[in-house]
Amino acid sequence: TPTHLSRESHATDPVKSSLDPKWNKHYDLYLTKTDSVTISIWNYRKTRNNREKEGFLGSVKLSGVMINRLKDTGYQRLDLTRPSDMDDDCVVRGQVVVSFSAHDHARPQMPASDPNELPEGWEERK
Repeated sequence: TPTHLSRESHATDPVKSSLDPKWNKHYDLYLTKTDSVTISIWNYRKTRNNREKEGFLGSVKLSGVMINRLKDTGYQRLDLTRPSDMDDDCVVRGQVVVSFSAHDHARPQMPASDPNELPEGWEERK
């Protein structure tokens, strides 16, 4: 999940043998209004077998404006997309669920939805 200016990157551990992976990870990102965040989803097995192009499952790119709209609104379900510079034959489908919260003190915090409440139809697995 790199930000454009800092090129900060984070990775999760692979979730093996699952068509419905859950990561439940938390990252503190310090962003400016001009930063963006890209969340990329990969099939770990295919990237390890030198088939990286086939391993790409999709991504979500969020501009600073979109991050500002999403922060403190609870869990949001976002559609995965294919970057415009990737081949047209790359099939992308699926969604990722994210939540952004602000820790800035410049303006009052908006009340967030219950952080333990997942979107309708979703369940937490441990």
